Amino acid sequence: MSTTPPGEQPSFAEENAMRIASESLTHYDQAADTYHCSYGPPVPAVTVHDPDRDVLVRVEPASGQVVGFSIPNFKAWHAAHAEEDGTFEVELPSVWDLSTGEALDQD
Repeated sequence: MSTTPPGEQPSFAEENAMRIASESLTHYDQAADTYHCSYGPPVPAVTVHDPDRDVLVRVEPASGQVVGFSIPNFKAWHAAHAEEDGTFEVELPSVWDLSTGEALDQD
């Protein structure tokens, strides 16, 4: 039984974002100059190039759920996209429409 009062529970999108943040695994492969981020344990996925963010997005084919991403040529990408303090964010939707190759915003 939940102890959170009705109306104060996080939305599905908020819950999903919190779960993804807590289960994310990141790794930088220095030899390949590639940054990898997986949301949760590895699952079979297809890879889609996202030209807007210049990243490779991994998508679970049956559900379209985004399960991670990779950034090839990370040093160059980082130089172009990171903040002055070196931090960076890659904001991806939780679902990707594989039939059109486009991201779907999920509320």
